[in-house]
Amino acid sequence: MNRILYESRCRCNEEFSITKKRKSPTRSEGKPLQYPKSNEITSKTFQIKYEKKLSATAKFILNSFQNKYIYYAIDDILYLFNLKPSERNNLLAILYSPVLSLHNNFSVNFFDIWVSEIYIDEKTKINKFLNKSSGASDQTSYITVKLFYKTKVPVKKQESLW
Repeated sequence: MNRILYESRCRCNEEFSITKKRKSPTRSEGKPLQYPKSNEITSKTFQIKYEKKLSATAKFILNSFQNKYIYYAIDDILYLFNLKPSERNNLLAILYSPVLSLHNNFSVNFFDIWVSEIYIDEKTKINKFLNKSSGASDQTSYITVKLFYKTKVPVKKQESLW
């Protein structure tokens, strides 16, 4: 009797789902970006002379970019940290200038660049001829940025058929 009831019960409430496993494509699909293999990367070091005083927050932000993908570093400046607009623009300029140099000189794609190291060296120049009480001094920061970038063989353009 129980077997008959079991076979004749309504199956409309049961869920059937067929899942087909997709082939994994070459792009990451939301996964964190991976460092490229060591035979694919090249590094370039840039030294930037910054003639304004860097705030403690700006120094902290720049130091947090060690071993970070450039896109994430720029995203952090724009959205993560609550900065003054002038300071935000200055930090973006510090990162954009080496990236543009790589793009223009070596045809490196923006999405193939990682920040390897950032060093900040502050130099203070004191004017000896002014009063010591006035505190007239010029502070210059030298920011050294070492970037990794992925090198690719350029794609050969196909000739047209006509």
